[in-house]
Amino acid sequence: MKQLLEKLFRGQEGNILLLSLILTFLLTVFIIICYIIDVNFANKITGIVFSNILVGRVPALSFGYAAQLSHFIVIGVNIITEMILVTTIYSLFVSSFKGIVKIKVLEAFFKEVQEQKQKHQKKFDKYGKFGLFIFVFIPFWMTGPIVGAIIGFLIGIKHYSIIFIVFISTTIAIALWGIFLQEIINTLLIFDSHFVWIVLFILLLALLIFRFKDFIYEKVKKIFT
Repeated sequence: MKQLLEKLFRGQEGNILLLSLILTFLLTVFIIICYIIDVNFANKITGIVFSNILVGRVPALSFGYAAQLSHFIVIGVNIITEMILVTTIYSLFVSSFKGIVKIKVLEAFFKEVQEQKQKHQKKFDKYGKFGLFIFVFIPFWMTGPIVGAIIGFLIGIKHYSIIFIVFISTTIAIALWGIFLQEIINTLLIFDSHFVWIVLFILLLALLIFRFKDFIYEKVKKIFT
């Protein structure tokens, strides 16, 4: 165990894993303090975090604005949550790539990333770091900070450069999405706050079904066979 930990926290990828633990600790402490001061506010923060992890930034941002939280809180919590995901999964991927650990749960995801890397190989070869920035920035399926960070490693960009590019691109993307979604939510709130939550619930449900469609299909298949 000691040797494994030494290998995991060795080098730049080890520092990135350490950064993920620090960010996780700080976010956890912040949420705990919020629960001590204001349970309702803390529940909203927790809702943003889990929405981002389960279904992505757009539902998480929408949830935050529907809960009538400020730009600073909604955008800040989403940025920290995504950077925790990026730094954790990126460092684990590098360790898996080097044969230090084997993570069965993430193998299918890593395979999909490899396919995305091959698909966009020419663009990355041509545009390099700028291509990585755009790949992280654009809001399409199987693009984004986690996939972008891993592809950045696969095409040979240095670890710290990857995390810096991903952080800047993610921050800008979330800020722009935040401004756009706040206007939409504010418009909907004029009509009826219950209507906003119904729309948000339907959106979250649809995204959850889409994200876990393979798992749901297998379960349904077993029931009827």
